[in-house]
Amino acid sequence: MATDAKSWRKIRQPEGFFSIDPLPTATELSAYYAEKYYQTGQSASYQADYAQQEIDYKRLNARLFLHAIEANAIGERQFLEVGCGEGFLLEEARAMDWSITGVDFSAYGIERFHPHLMPHVAIGDAFAILDDYAAQGRRFGACVLQNVLEHVIDPRRLLISMRELLPGGKLLVTLPNDYSAVQAKAMETGAIDQEYWFVPPQHLHYFDIDSASKLARNCGFEVTDAFCDFPIESFLFHPGSNYVRDRKNGAAAHTARMTMSLLSAEKGLDQYLALSRAYAACGIGRAFTLVLTPAP
Repeated sequence: MATDAKSWRKIRQPEGFFSIDPLPTATELSAYYAEKYYQTGQSASYQADYAQQEIDYKRLNARLFLHAIEANAIGERQFLEVGCGEGFLLEEARAMDWSITGVDFSAYGIERFHPHLMPHVAIGDAFAILDDYAAQGRRFGACVLQNVLEHVIDPRRLLISMRELLPGGKLLVTLPNDYSAVQAKAMETGAIDQEYWFVPPQHLHYFDIDSASKLARNCGFEVTDAFCDFPIESFLFHPGSNYVRDRKNGAAAHTARMTMSLLSAEKGLDQYLALSRAYAACGIGRAFTLVLTPAP
């Protein structure tokens, strides 16, 4: 399977999001993740270690997710995270008395940062694991897909599988905000000269808030809330901080994002969630989260 972005073209799906063409086969994608994505202990997804501010930022994001869930939590406190990564969200959920279950392709992240959670985590193909949970009659009050849908071959199938596990519960879906108005403006003004977010085969699909919402509705969900993270792409409009034109600016931009997010949250999670909702209402933010409930 080729890994050069120029080897793929983009296809717009009926809901408005883009998919790469051709999509890899399941075998090709599995080989890519096994041979390329996790071949070293440190990658863009999983780091060998973090500074304290980075850990605080990850924990803040986890608390924000759980705050959005807790606002309308109903039913049994069974919590499922598909793509649980390093386990920061699972750990926060456990501390809030949720009964936790995690699913991930790799055990590297969870073993590195939260090895005590391994008994609660299933490692392997998410579709097969979720099908097994459904066959067992397992049901959850809250589920999270954090940066997962863009990686799977069939995001519709995954959403439908999640719906079966959530009778009356909440599903939070986080995705990169791609082909957004901010990115279009950056291209239009010459702030950037490339679609830097287009990174197949790591990302197979590219969503903005509207297209992800349409997909969720077509898969039997209602969108009950939406919020975004700090709009780091604002740095692209200043030559001195543009991290696409000059990658050396990337670390400083990320540090500024973490600093501003942690500072904003000092006023409380209600205020921080309100700010994050305002980002979503304006369509800005590098990543967005939809809160979904199964439609009647």
